Amino acid sequence: MRSSRFGVVGPFLFVVAVTALLLQLWQSQLIAPSGAGTTAFSEEYAFATLSGLLKEQRPHTAGSPENAVVCERIIAELKSAGYAPEVQAALQCDTAPRNPGCTAVENIIAVHKGTGEGKAVLASAHYDSVPAGPGVSDDGAGVAVVLELARAFAARTTRNDIIFMISDGEETGLRGARAFAERHPLMGRVGVVVNFEARGASGPSMMFETGPGNARLMNLFADAVARPSASSVSYEVYKSLPNDTDFSVYRKRGLSGFNFAFSNSASLYHSVRDNLQYIDRRSLQHAGEHAFEVIGALADVDLATLNASSDAGFFDVFGLFTVLWPAAINAPIALVALLGVIGLTIVHRDAFTLRSTLWTVAAFIAVPALLFAFGWMLSYPLGIWPGVHPLDHPQPWPGRIALATTGILVPLIVAAIVGSRVNSRALLLVNWVVLALLAVGVALTIGGAAYPFLWPAFGVAIAGWVETLVRKAGARSLHVTALVGFVLAAFFLVPFLLGLELVLGFDLSQYKILVLIPFSLALVPVFAAGPGDRSRVAWALSVLCALVVAGSAAVASQTPAYAAGHPRGLNIVYYDDHAGKPRWLITFVGAPDERFLKAQGFPQQDEDYRALGLATAQGRFKDATGPQLPAPTFTVKELATRDGTTVVRGVLRSGRGGFQTGVGIAPGSGVRSIRLDGQEAASADQLKGKEPTFVRFWGLGSREVPMEISFDAASAPKLTLFERSPLPDSDEGRALVAARPIDAAPDYNGDSALVLVVLDLKP
Repeated sequence: MRSSRFGVVGPFLFVVAVTALLLQLWQSQLIAPSGAGTTAFSEEYAFATLSGLLKEQRPHTAGSPENAVVCERIIAELKSAGYAPEVQAALQCDTAPRNPGCTAVENIIAVHKGTGEGKAVLASAHYDSVPAGPGVSDDGAGVAVVLELARAFAARTTRNDIIFMISDGEETGLRGARAFAERHPLMGRVGVVVNFEARGASGPSMMFETGPGNARLMNLFADAVARPSASSVSYEVYKSLPNDTDFSVYRKRGLSGFNFAFSNSASLYHSVRDNLQYIDRRSLQHAGEHAFEVIGALADVDLATLNASSDAGFFDVFGLFTVLWPAAINAPIALVALLGVIGLTIVHRDAFTLRSTLWTVAAFIAVPALLFAFGWMLSYPLGIWPGVHPLDHPQPWPGRIALATTGILVPLIVAAIVGSRVNSRALLLVNWVVLALLAVGVALTIGGAAYPFLWPAFGVAIAGWVETLVRKAGARSLHVTALVGFVLAAFFLVPFLLGLELVLGFDLSQYKILVLIPFSLALVPVFAAGPGDRSRVAWALSVLCALVVAGSAAVASQTPAYAAGHPRGLNIVYYDDHAGKPRWLITFVGAPDERFLKAQGFPQQDEDYRALGLATAQGRFKDATGPQLPAPTFTVKELATRDGTTVVRGVLRSGRGGFQTGVGIAPGSGVRSIRLDGQEAASADQLKGKEPTFVRFWGLGSREVPMEISFDAASAPKLTLFERSPLPDSDEGRALVAARPIDAAPDYNGDSALVLVVLDLKP
């Protein structure tokens, strides 16, 4: 009986693992027909709106003429729905640590009046784009969703006011949202925020951020949303990342709500191919469903009742429903799980001979060590040798299969080596004692991220005691408990192997694979609990898994690293530092395309240079035949020194009316502050750092803007003025653009001219 039972374990494990991956694929790729939701939202109408707003598919940065066109179209859409939209125009400056500067913004605001007197719901998206691309997904899709919401609620009676706020300047530092939060009287009416974003062009619309005290909000979410994508782990992880959206502005002012985004196809993010051709309309549908469901629920609830002092733990089950519970019970349940597994260890102490215990500890250490080692080796064929995009692979499944199968191979190898030397109960209990300890630690420190460890450990504790108590005296097996632990670990942790692709690429497989440590630890006692010939069976399965890993890695190493729908970033820059002849500079996201560089006459080695005149960088240059371009200027109007501080006042003007101008300040320069049109754009604390500070101004056009610079009177700072603007029209530039491969595309700042000039402030 034991042999036959063990004989089906291997196939069973593969079926469970593959099923978990396929179910996660179903959710992550939204394999459901467009319009499959239960709401009135239609991606067909939303896509038509989106296509009308961005029909030229051109970049439209904040303050640009192109952005003004999009603004007028949004206003027209709102007027046609019966609203009287307001435009909030402002020059918004801030001294944010990572992005000091100013942006000329024009927020678009419309209000649906409710019948009540309480707080309002804010539905938010932004309409500006990065310089590289048209921003169809980021965040034209969000704008289309908000406009469809506005149309739907125009004819509906609701309890609460709904403020539709389509912000400007998000891409330049959240400055439209900041202007609304700091200056607009409607901000005082806001009780809850729902924001719509994108960090790619496909995938589920995930609710990835809420706020503290979210227990009642999450109850509303679970009741309202039919096809959820949400995880308290993602919420906790996002809080630790240096990323922000407009929602961050409102969250920092004490508001809560929901932040949605779809994030697959990351190589299209901030790219020229974030366009109408490549957006996945199923993602648009999913975002719209969430919008209609959540806003529909918030519109008629007493928002004051949603305030809570407690948080929820939550996750969705393959996009079908949301499971949630009070986060306050995480630590007690984790402690119960730990005590339960420790109790099992005491009851099954006969499994812990000295020899068995030593081999068990060795097996426990070997699993993460081998996973890391195999992950490092796989990082070469999966990512480093092909030179793939850091976060997006056009054909990721060979790599995914290689990593997931490695998560099975490692416990097979460990079980084959230690299986005859240990008692499988010792392997099971030691592994789960440590995992239960981890669950306690995470529950006490990062409560929302505890559940992938918490519920498997709790399940093992319960199953272990049930199996121990119902088995006949003398039957000292925990086979069922081992299988329960594996199934729970697979369910809760295997999906994160895919989720990590949003922050870790295949070139970092040694770190990505570590999410499988609990999964692999749970498998070791399962493989070690077989019959007397288990070592031979384990080795045979190991060979099979090794062949799968090797084959998948080989396929991955030969698949194209980039494609038209998954391009590498390749920007063509006309670089003019006014210190010599202009040059062409090529910059990449991902590995350089050496064939392109060679064919276009660029050297095969990077050159050290100073980015924006100050920061250490490397790039590929060749001489350009074009002329020097007009540089930005700062014309001094007034200079005065008092109490050891010199203040220079004058006017800043761009040279070409570019989309971005700025000032670069070297560390130790003595500069104390920069003010633009009376607003502080860089503070003394910010300028005291050991790295250069770059203060960027967006949307100034060709107009003169008052600027004030204060510095230590004993210093003589030399600053850098810089400007980014469209490429100059030339045969040479057009030839470079035409030669760019189809699997590459401009991103972020895109193809541009970068002009630098030294500004000497010496009195």
